[in-house]
Amino acid sequence: MAASPETTPPQSEKVARPPPILCLGAPRTGTASLMKALEILGYPNLHHGWEASERDDMQWQWPIFDRAADATYPNIPTYNGKGFGRLDWDEIFSEYDAVSDIGSLFAESLIKAYPDAKVILVERDIEKWYNSALPIFEPAQNPRLRKFAIKIGDLSGMESAKASYKMHQGWTGAPDPNHTVDHLKDAYVRHNALIRKIVPQEQLLDFQLTQRWEPLCAFLGKEVPDCPFPHVNDSKEYQARGKKLGRKMMGRAARNVLLPCAKKDYRIKE
Repeated sequence: MAASPETTPPQSEKVARPPPILCLGAPRTGTASLMKALEILGYPNLHHGWEASERDDMQWQWPIFDRAADATYPNIPTYNGKGFGRLDWDEIFSEYDAVSDIGSLFAESLIKAYPDAKVILVERDIEKWYNSALPIFEPAQNPRLRKFAIKIGDLSGMESAKASYKMHQGWTGAPDPNHTVDHLKDAYVRHNALIRKIVPQEQLLDFQLTQRWEPLCAFLGKEVPDCPFPHVNDSKEYQARGKKLGRKMMGRAARNVLLPCAKKDYRIKE
């Protein structure tokens, strides 16, 4: 079968680039707003989970994230202990100026792979973060929903679900995928403490979005822009975007199932 953009990484000349900025605040800590701020500051190539889930030309990345999960998390059944280093992460991130969201779930691995990278950590109040993150993790505890979502991903060619469920269980440290929420707050505290422990102080910006431009620009050596600090992807926007992605996956899965059947039926009638 011929390769397609959805399954094959783009071929481009490899040039020496600085490591990406690692924005390692957990999902739902304002990762999309931070990415928008970095875009305003002149970083055009940004990696965020929404784009990886939605865009057809990024679907080839999900099998790599799936491999990364198997190599990283000892508490998932498919763990192989192989480790995931710079060359592995460069398959996805070598062309990006900054990574966030999905990348935060592999924080320790990325910090080791890119030891010279600047790291930005955003931490929200734990209760506010928990309430915002719950819609991501709670539905995935349902075994029937997981099985359905993985099947739809297979049929649609948008295979984020399988890797995402591994990452949910792996990052939270849950013993099985049905109890990730029970471990969510502990995982959040552990995540933030680990980053502060292992990143050299001069490479780490401990940042609150309410601080706006000044500390971020000072950390990156950028001029403070003459515009408000962005605020995007609030809970309502997140839910609407999730529903839109679900409709896209369902529609594509239906076409991929029904169109071959229709063509076969047409040939029989001929």
